[in-house]
Amino acid sequence: MMGKKRKGVVINVAKIILDVGSGNTCKNNWEYAKRMIDELKAVDTGKHEIIIKWQLFTNAGNNIPLDREIFKKAYYYAKELGYKTTSSVFDKDSLDFLLKYDIPFVKIANNRALDWLIGEVPRKIPVYVSLNNDKIFEGNNIVELYCISKYPATIEEYIYKFIDASLKSGISDHTTNFGLWYKYQPKIIEWHYGLSDSTGLDAGPFMKTPEMLREII
Repeated sequence: MMGKKRKGVVINVAKIILDVGSGNTCKNNWEYAKRMIDELKAVDTGKHEIIIKWQLFTNAGNNIPLDREIFKKAYYYAKELGYKTTSSVFDKDSLDFLLKYDIPFVKIANNRALDWLIGEVPRKIPVYVSLNNDKIFEGNNIVELYCISKYPATIEEYIYKFIDASLKSGISDHTTNFGLWYKYQPKIIEWHYGLSDSTGLDAGPFMKTPEMLREII
C-alpha cells in the first residue's frame, strides 16, 4: 500500500468519509453546498480517497431535512470534480431515494433502532455501520466504523472503549483533532466536515474544516 510521510512516519492511504450533514450545515442553500465542495477540492492533493456523505431523513427532531434537489446538484457537481457521494439514511423513503444514485455504500448511524434498514439495502451495495461496541454484524457487505456518539468525544474514550484492531479498521471520529488518525492509521475514517462559518447540529469543535484538513489530505 502506498503511503505519505509526516515527520519521518509513513501514513497509509486511507478512505476518508466527510460527513457534510443535512439541511443544517449547508443551510439548504445550493451556493453554500457548492462552496463546501469547492473549498474541499482546493485543499485536496489526491493522496487519499475522499467520499462526500450527506444525511437523508424525512424527520429527525431538530435536524433540518436536506432539500433533495440540493443533494442531486451536489452529487453531480462532486462527480465532475472526481468525488463519490453517498449518505446516511434514517428511514425507508430516504434509502429508496438514495438507491436511485450510483453510490459507493449506504451509511447507517450509531442508532441500533435503524439497523433494520440494513436488510433493505441490496446485498451488492456495501453498508457502513457506526457502532459503539465490538459487536460484529453478519454479512459480507457490512463495514464497521467504531464510534463514540458524543460531540466532541475524547481520544481517551475511544481507546478505553475499543480494542486497537477495531480502531485500525475503521473510526467514526468525533474528537477535536487528528490524534486517532495518527495513532491508529485506520483504513477508513469518518469526520464531520464544514466551513468556518458553518452552523447547526453537525457543526462544532468536532467538525473538520478545509483549513484543518490541509494537514491530512
